[in-house]
Amino acid sequence: MGKNRSNPFAVSVSAPLEKGIFADHAVLKRHGFLFRVVEFDHPLDGTLTYSGWWFRQTVEINGQSCWFQISWRKIHSRFEFLLPDTIEIDPGWGDSSDRSMAVEIDFSRGLLIRRFRIWLAGRILYDEIR
Repeated sequence: MGKNRSNPFAVSVSAPLEKGIFADHAVLKRHGFLFRVVEFDHPLDGTLTYSGWWFRQTVEINGQSCWFQISWRKIHSRFEFLLPDTIEIDPGWGDSSDRSMAVEIDFSRGLLIRRFRIWLAGRILYDEIR
């Protein structure tokens, strides 16, 4: 066998991503230009709101500010923060002491959100592909 062995089960790099929302315990409530509202029922019970309006990116959970950044020159496409102690995580969720949350956003032309992902403790909670 040569060095160029390929995995017959690997997804082609040129294959388009399947569009949709992939989440077991989350629902997209509202969406718009630089804006998302996602409601969770597990492992946390609450609503995450992302806004990138007015040169300021913010993430709120249940109306409580969790992360923000002034974005005069650059809109951040990946950011991490710790959930406040006031937001409870289901104890059955892996390591419930790991309160790190990450948001990843892929933009298309015109700053339209092409992909929006939310992670908690290294596990994906929500994946939206447009």
